[in-house]
Amino acid sequence: MKTTTKRILALFLACLAGLGLASCALAPEGAEPTAAEPTVPETTAEEGTTAPETTVPATEAPVDEGPRVDEFPVADAPFDPAGGMTENMLARSVHYEGDVTRLKAKLDQVFDVSYTGETKIFFLGDSITEGSGSLSGPNSFRRRTEAWFNENGRSQIVCTNAGIGATDSYLAVHRVEKDVLSMGPDIIFIEFINDSDDEFYTACMESLIRKCLAAPTNPAVVLIEMTLRGGGNCQTAHATAARAYGVPVLSYHDAVTPEIEAGNFSFSDISADGTHPNPVGHGWVAEIVTHFLEQVKAAPAAGKVTPFDPATPSIMGDKYANAGLYGKNSAGLVAHPDENFIRETTPKKFKNGWATDNGGTITFEAEFANFGLLYYKTTDGKTGIVNVEIDGESMGYVNGNFPNGWGDYPAAVELYTSNESKMHTVKITVTSAGRKQFEILSLLMS
Repeated sequence: MKTTTKRILALFLACLAGLGLASCALAPEGAEPTAAEPTVPETTAEEGTTAPETTVPATEAPVDEGPRVDEFPVADAPFDPAGGMTENMLARSVHYEGDVTRLKAKLDQVFDVSYTGETKIFFLGDSITEGSGSLSGPNSFRRRTEAWFNENGRSQIVCTNAGIGATDSYLAVHRVEKDVLSMGPDIIFIEFINDSDDEFYTACMESLIRKCLAAPTNPAVVLIEMTLRGGGNCQTAHATAARAYGVPVLSYHDAVTPEIEAGNFSFSDISADGTHPNPVGHGWVAEIVTHFLEQVKAAPAAGKVTPFDPATPSIMGDKYANAGLYGKNSAGLVAHPDENFIRETTPKKFKNGWATDNGGTITFEAEFANFGLLYYKTTDGKTGIVNVEIDGESMGYVNGNFPNGWGDYPAAVELYTSNESKMHTVKITVTSAGRKQFEILSLLMS
């Protein structure tokens, strides 16, 4: 039986924890809504979003054992985080060891003096993966992890930063083929604090994991789970997906949160803004990762690596199995922009879209079951509102204005989902009277 859900965009949040947020509220066609006063819960990520409603089937209660403080207790007195992590923190950080066969095989390759090829390591994530909060490149957890590989490895190491600030795993599952899998990865570290802890993001993460495991190079996949001030995280949603495939889950949250709750140090000691780790925090993330790598390196020889079987049952229906980004000249997409949608899009990582300074309409024809929009939110007060119609029915209004925000960023929202893939006509029209600019960075379809 066909199931179709129209996604009305009620509120699309993006904020810097403790600083501010702008809302993207529903507005009647032609209206110019007044920007809401910036407010934000303490435990909302900088790039966080409210999760759209989802049509994925309900699952059993998510598995999340939480920090193992009974097994690995907190320190018995306050300590200076600059002095490093305790052994119990490192032990707690292994939230789920999983099946390390692939990772062990790739590390054996790294340390094999006879191996003459490259080992390609990718870091897929958001602004934390990009390095925000570290103050300089060498301080970021990614660069420190890369340094561990270069100092200890024997093969040629090629590390790629595939982090994009203000993004989530919903966008990642659509861009992973282009940004990671097309380049033959050996090890993929995945980090997204911007997800919500719900079924929508379990579905996103599951499809992302399946895509990565199915790559021809049989890459090892490791999840890195962060935390916000107050303990907010999306670990349960991610771990539910990871456990289904034996993917290791490393938890900064499990390492640090019990110590903070015990009064051994404060979150401000490891983060300046409530979201991004400072240099000490980035160092701890790297220590968690490299400590786990050392453990796997020392383990017995790897067993046979088995390619991923696409027929493996999916716990959430593998909703985004065929997810991809679609822009100008993409196969399977026909675009009909009017004379206004002629400007190049702004973000350097998304130059293949459609932008207007003078309002207008653009129409697309494509086959999909699920449809989302990647658009540019800006703080300059010039970006307007669009109405998104699919087959003549409005899916809602998307507001690109981000007044008093922390910065411009690419925002992704799912607007339509169905269990049937078929041809559709999508019409996007700028409706705001005073603000005529709008940038469609990409269409997200599966």
